[in-house]
Amino acid sequence: MNRKQAEQRIQVLVAEIERHNRLYYQKADPEISDFEYDMLVAELKDLQHRFAIAAPELIQSVGNDLTQSGKTIPHIQRMFSLDNAYSREELLAWWERISQELGFRPPLCAELKIDGFGINLYYKQGILRYATTRGDGIEGEDVTHNFLNLPNIPHRIDYLGAIEIRGEIYIPIPDFLALNEARREASEKVFANPRNAAAGSIKLKNPAEAAKRPLRAWFYTIGEADPPLATSCQTDLLASLKQMGFPVEPNHRLCHDPSHLLDFCQEMEDQRGRFAFDIDGIVLKLNDFALQKRLGFTAKSPKWAIAFKFKPEEKETRLKAVEFQVGRTGAITPVAILEPVYISGTTVSRSTLHNFDEIRRLDIHEGDTLRLIKSGEIIPKIIAVNLSLRKLNSAPIALPDTCPACGSPLTRQEDAAIEYCPSTDCPAQLARSITHFASREAMDIMGLGSSLVSRFLQEDIIKSIEDIYRLDADRLANLDRMGEKSAQNLLSGIEESKNRNFDRVLFALGIRMVGSVTARNLASHFGNIQNLMEADSEELSSVPEVGDKIANAIKEYFRNPKNIQLIAHLREIGLNFSYHSPKQSGILEGKTFLITGTLYHYGRKDMEAIIQSHGGKILSGVSQSLNYLVVGDKPGSKLSKAQKIPEIRIISEDELLELIEAER
Repeated sequence: MNRKQAEQRIQVLVAEIERHNRLYYQKADPEISDFEYDMLVAELKDLQHRFAIAAPELIQSVGNDLTQSGKTIPHIQRMFSLDNAYSREELLAWWERISQELGFRPPLCAELKIDGFGINLYYKQGILRYATTRGDGIEGEDVTHNFLNLPNIPHRIDYLGAIEIRGEIYIPIPDFLALNEARREASEKVFANPRNAAAGSIKLKNPAEAAKRPLRAWFYTIGEADPPLATSCQTDLLASLKQMGFPVEPNHRLCHDPSHLLDFCQEMEDQRGRFAFDIDGIVLKLNDFALQKRLGFTAKSPKWAIAFKFKPEEKETRLKAVEFQVGRTGAITPVAILEPVYISGTTVSRSTLHNFDEIRRLDIHEGDTLRLIKSGEIIPKIIAVNLSLRKLNSAPIALPDTCPACGSPLTRQEDAAIEYCPSTDCPAQLARSITHFASREAMDIMGLGSSLVSRFLQEDIIKSIEDIYRLDADRLANLDRMGEKSAQNLLSGIEESKNRNFDRVLFALGIRMVGSVTARNLASHFGNIQNLMEADSEELSSVPEVGDKIANAIKEYFRNPKNIQLIAHLREIGLNFSYHSPKQSGILEGKTFLITGTLYHYGRKDMEAIIQSHGGKILSGVSQSLNYLVVGDKPGSKLSKAQKIPEIRIISEDELLELIEAER
């Protein structure tokens, strides 16, 4: 990697980190695990160090939980983030560095790293004046109205000056599980983990609702203290906080040598499952406050403290059964049904096994004890079988050779890893096919979701996709929980869907491997359904995004008489099977485009329509055939992929609009 590539990669990393910060801190809805996030930050630091790229705007405090509608209060003393160590070698190297700087090995205070939500309390003249979140480290969001409901938190303390007390809010694991179960029974969205539940609860606008949430807190440090507390080290401070009435987690230890420290880290990691709250590591601090002051801070972190992060958690549980699910295209997906096990913040009772080959690779038998790994919020994955616990004579998982829903013999394409049910009469496929047909990107029939489709099929109201357009208004209005108004809205949405362009109809048909972008390219290229049905493999493969596998899937679809019959019925009903081009000019003719990130002036679909209206083609992924990548705010991984292909021109939304104007 050269310097220019490093600079480009740094920009990508910064955008990704900021996006995940918003998801984690502001929306409490993370997409990646803590470990994956930390790896992005570590890569950013490494690139800045190796290439000596000074970019002050990239050195940000990690995390910002402020929301636009929340009242903020500045912290008197800044709340810093901690640097992380992911191995014992990194941890000892950090201790060695500060030892060399000080000239001796200083004792460390080791504390549990609570996987909670940072809180800052401000007391003046012994009275709690307000409680704020960590925010961006400079200011926090006022959550006093909810914090006052937490039990065992002193509202008055024996301290007559001004002081900031800091800690972590959390929800105990048993209470979290009960909370999620109650939300599940009430058909409400469940929380991803206790940390997200705590973050969402403390910011509720309704204090009465927040009071129902089982929030708790541990405290471990202070910010501003005027006059200063009469403590000279961290262990004394913890004792003082406890004496003042604050809950202090008791599992902390003063470590004088590496073996003592590593033993404590290993002990806590081994016992992490016994705590009633989530921990994800150990925080190490120089115990002596005078030495802390001597070492000072970097731009975002104290030099005298570090967080040692535990490796992703693994748990074992028993396999109860394997279910084989049928997707809308007939793909058979095996799913492991497990004895429920709590791992990294959630209770896991199911895990995908992806395909039959994965079952064979793992050599899974009935009743096996399986090892799962799940770091933070990522999907649980089965990584191994504990053969030492396998029962004698246990049978391997029986892999079906017929569809579990309709009994049709399964097929498998050459060089593919997935078994398919080829039957168009398969009831499992039918339900998913109708739901897909009515979905937003397809025919966009408002109100016709999966639950209503299932009900219509069970009550024999519809038997096929075309029956959607034959629904009877009176029968719908007389259905339980439907009513005349809902029935009329549904029928209006169905009638409106007849105006969708051919590319939407083509996507709605659910041809295997034909996504919305490919459907649009096919519709634009062939113009109508007849030309598409008569196209040979060579003609199909000449369309952008269509390779041999997609071409074969299209040919296979049109070889099925039932699919031809469906198309004939839909044509009679009045759906569009000819493409009406929105083309305004041909100035982008022969050029291919892809969009990543959030655009400022237009939505992504609107911009794609503009590109196509001037003759451009939209691709679904980065490849050698891509001419332009249009980059908006917070781009995804497509940007880093495109940067590796010199022929791809990376432009902004404004540059694209200028390109169109310049060519006119």
